[in-house]
Amino acid sequence: MNKLSHFALVVLTGSVIPGFFNAANAADKLENIPLQFTPTSPMSERAPVDLKGLEGVKLQIDAFTDQREDPASIGRNMNKVPLRKVTTTQDVARFVTYHVKSLISGLGVDVVESGGTVILKGEVKKFFAEETNRYNSTVQLRVDLTDPAGRVLWAVETTGTSRRFGIGYKAANYYEVLSDALVGAVHELVRNPNFRKALIEK
Repeated sequence: MNKLSHFALVVLTGSVIPGFFNAANAADKLENIPLQFTPTSPMSERAPVDLKGLEGVKLQIDAFTDQREDPASIGRNMNKVPLRKVTTTQDVARFVTYHVKSLISGLGVDVVESGGTVILKGEVKKFFAEETNRYNSTVQLRVDLTDPAGRVLWAVETTGTSRRFGIGYKAANYYEVLSDALVGAVHELVRNPNFRKALIEK
């Protein structure tokens, strides 16, 4: 029996064919989705960052820790009741760590795995997108810069946000606003004069 015949049978009998509509319902859920980095506003298109004089600096970026209450939760759609969740089984802190390293390295800073002259330790405080009539996301990071002996050189909370319209409850839109917010949080961090100062005056 083809799909059209299945549909006709459901309409005529009121019965649900096992496995036929369940797949469609499952496809409408954004639960346990992978993480993807798809920014629409890359670092190179944002305000310039002055990182001159860092030639001798080796920045070691340790793995971020996740301080969020629910590590799986990355978003929700508020337009229906019950609210529709957006969750992931992947490690958000690991995802953030990788892209913080990549973004800062892309600016010309020598990012190393070990033996750094300055060590960056971070926490993920918020990594979430909420959808109402538009997508709104916030990524908030707590960052400590220390010397190799553990002396704190500078500590700060840095936040990035993103807002945009888009087709409702689509993974691609959640990925974009979360990625843009993460780029924004890193951009806010590195353009702060105290970031460069802490690296130079270690």
